[in-house]
Amino acid sequence: MKTYDAFPKPIGNYTVGRTQIDFKYVASDNSERELTAFFFYPSDSSEGKPTAEYAFPELPSLWNECMVKNGLEMDNFFNFNIKTCCYEDLALSQKENRYPVVFYVHGGTTYPQQNTVTCQDLASAGYIVVTIGHQGGGVYRLKDGRLSHISKKYYEDLQEFGTDPVTKDVAPILVEKLEKEKSLEISRKVTSSPGAVKFAKYAVLQSEDIRYVADCLYKMNTGDIGSIFKDRLKLEIGIGVFGHSFGGATTAIVCRDDDRFVCGIDFDGGLFCQDSDLKKPFMMLGSTVSYNVDALFLESNSGETYFVILDNVVHFDFGDFIFLAKNEALQLSLRGTRDAMELRNILTTYTKAFFDKYMLKKSVEIESLAFDGVEMIKKSKK
Repeated sequence: MKTYDAFPKPIGNYTVGRTQIDFKYVASDNSERELTAFFFYPSDSSEGKPTAEYAFPELPSLWNECMVKNGLEMDNFFNFNIKTCCYEDLALSQKENRYPVVFYVHGGTTYPQQNTVTCQDLASAGYIVVTIGHQGGGVYRLKDGRLSHISKKYYEDLQEFGTDPVTKDVAPILVEKLEKEKSLEISRKVTSSPGAVKFAKYAVLQSEDIRYVADCLYKMNTGDIGSIFKDRLKLEIGIGVFGHSFGGATTAIVCRDDDRFVCGIDFDGGLFCQDSDLKKPFMMLGSTVSYNVDALFLESNSGETYFVILDNVVHFDFGDFIFLAKNEALQLSLRGTRDAMELRNILTTYTKAFFDKYMLKKSVEIESLAFDGVEMIKKSKK
């Protein structure tokens, strides 16, 4: 497998700008939440600036504080100095009056820049993408330089969820795609397990983070909060949201609880609200394991629902990690067998097509998309 020193060129015609904004609010559990958010957006020129750093210098050591507890030294695995295709604090493009907005939700214990590739692709195609660092559940650096760590309690509850007897009991049978009734049985077991029920509270809290930042976007659009986005956000069509892993679980909860979010996509994440009817279009892009765990959702959601199942992939394949491995041997230990560029093309194509259809109301036939080793299951709107 090939290694990379730069991310692939974005798919669209816009130059990609990126800016960082911090937020603070009090959540429903009365905790004070300090968040940071990165905005990837369309621009007309790089203004002669160098490309933005992928992540902050302290990320490897900060991430290791959590990961080494699992025997993983992530800074030895990944090249966090990879070259991006975005530029800090550019002017927003003047080609359109306003641009649609989607949120990206990073995976548990990771960081807000975790899927820069897809964020760049969507921004280059005319979307504004907002990705938040979630306090306690990820690692990030605030604009003033302070670092936010994964909380001890979050990590302990994550460990408990991962070692839940129900999860351990079903894990050996998840690799092969199961028949519908068996997969529904597995979905119900995993979703209702004590570890899942307990850990779901963090997805609810992260959904509050997203909804608060969405509140701020409306104020940015009116100018009540100063930013480059005054009168430039196409919020009347609704907001989209997508996320990886635990971020995918958060995505579904946001769609369930907030009517401003009109559609969502889950990248290989186990859902905690599978028995909920989101009443909105939703897509799951995942592995066979993901299908076996999340099949119940196809029965529960009354909006148009897609399950796109990719073969020869593992959980780390749904994001930047496919381009970050430092050497071929590490890729083989952390990756599935799909080519990184092929996989990026699949994920970006489905993601853009979905948002184009359900946000921009373009005539897009998602069912007509075809890739080797990819199966689509679609359930039409009830």
